[in-house]
Amino acid sequence: MSNHLQASLNKEQLSVQEYQKEAIQAGVLHLGVGAFHRAHQAVYFDRLLAHGNEQNWGIIGVNIRPQDSQVFARFIEQKGEYVLKTMAADGATKYEHIRSIVQQIDGAQAPLDVDAALANANIQLVTSTVTEGGYYLDENRVLMLEHPAIKADVDGARNTLYAFLYAGLKKRSETSKAKITLLCCDNLRHNGELLEAGLMQFIAAKQDPALADWIKENVSFPCSMVDRITPKPSQKHVNDVQTRFGVDDEMTVMGEDFIQWVIEDNFAGKKPSLDLVGAQFVNNVVPFEEAKIRILNAGHTCVTYQAALKGLTYFDEAMRDNELSQYFTDFILQDSIPAIGDSVVDLPAYFNIIAQRFSNANIGDTVERICTDGYAKFPIFIFPTLEGNYRKGRTPIKTIQGIASWFAFIQLTNEGKIKTPYHEPNKAALASFSNDATGIQAFANDRFLWGSIPTDFPDFVEQLTQAIQASMEKYA
Repeated sequence: MSNHLQASLNKEQLSVQEYQKEAIQAGVLHLGVGAFHRAHQAVYFDRLLAHGNEQNWGIIGVNIRPQDSQVFARFIEQKGEYVLKTMAADGATKYEHIRSIVQQIDGAQAPLDVDAALANANIQLVTSTVTEGGYYLDENRVLMLEHPAIKADVDGARNTLYAFLYAGLKKRSETSKAKITLLCCDNLRHNGELLEAGLMQFIAAKQDPALADWIKENVSFPCSMVDRITPKPSQKHVNDVQTRFGVDDEMTVMGEDFIQWVIEDNFAGKKPSLDLVGAQFVNNVVPFEEAKIRILNAGHTCVTYQAALKGLTYFDEAMRDNELSQYFTDFILQDSIPAIGDSVVDLPAYFNIIAQRFSNANIGDTVERICTDGYAKFPIFIFPTLEGNYRKGRTPIKTIQGIASWFAFIQLTNEGKIKTPYHEPNKAALASFSNDATGIQAFANDRFLWGSIPTDFPDFVEQLTQAIQASMEKYA
């Protein structure tokens, strides 16, 4: 792909940042080069490289999964370059030629090359997007040492990010000895703390106290919050880019026009000036995480089961349904924001942004996808709003309505009356939630879902029971 490519159709421009790729030095090593990384962190660094004196923040993109080697081979062919297509809710579309991933290593094929790169003193930052499951931690932050992948890695294999970090940091501690920052970019609360907990337990299992001591002195694990809706890569967008610009790009990625990166200001070595390109450095990421989880994630969760009960396919359809759009507004303004209380985040403004993003028909986010894994989502996304309101003497009516819609969805799915499939990894946990007084009591008193709320606030059980009855009458 050449540096400057003029569109052949509609006189549109493929934009490219003004820097010479040959002059760029790698300062970042990224583990897990999926669509999200290419639509998010790689974009920030691409913009940063165009600023004066910031040419030492190129990215070495590392694949660590053998099953991704074939696709990654194509990425290497394209020298890590690709087109990012950004689509706004109003249909406005932008195309950017991203060149920040200046080197590519398939760690599944050449793990020692990853170690050498990680040991190089020029590398000041390791970022990672390996999905939530890639950390192998239970709810108490305990590393799953009996998991086959972790077990094999403790014995010297290379399945997980821990094995790559262990080998690379060990080599670094014995050679360049340079300080380094490990910045987790996965969608987990307190993600830096989780990465540190998992890595230190892995090193303990490797029985390497010397490396553990070195890390305590020379490595930091800042938390971060990342946000950009990035659908699974689609041939439709690949074809569009190839036709529009006449480029041989098989790695096109599409994302919404919203992008956010909030980073805890805790760097062991050099710090990239990402605030020049819109990232935020803060002392505490928690308020930003809470806003996202309680407005974006909780909003998704409380609306989606009602959308499924109405037979809708895409989430943006729910936002154009007057009843559901009003419900979403009421849930956030009446329950969610009051439960959060004072925040450094402008919550009403953030809510308006989320409402616009949810309405973006170009994203194609499905109700089916968002309905997945309800049993794991409610304790994380919904419980804080439920508890926060009760503790402030408020009745969270809209939250209870959202919970009741999930119960109705479970029942009607079991009866084969809903067209939206329900993918629930914890299906066994739902077995006692039958559509009768006993089942409703079991649901309303489930400690995993609602903690001590049923005993601390007994009105909850009665209020939820009434909401379930109303929901079943409405949709059955």
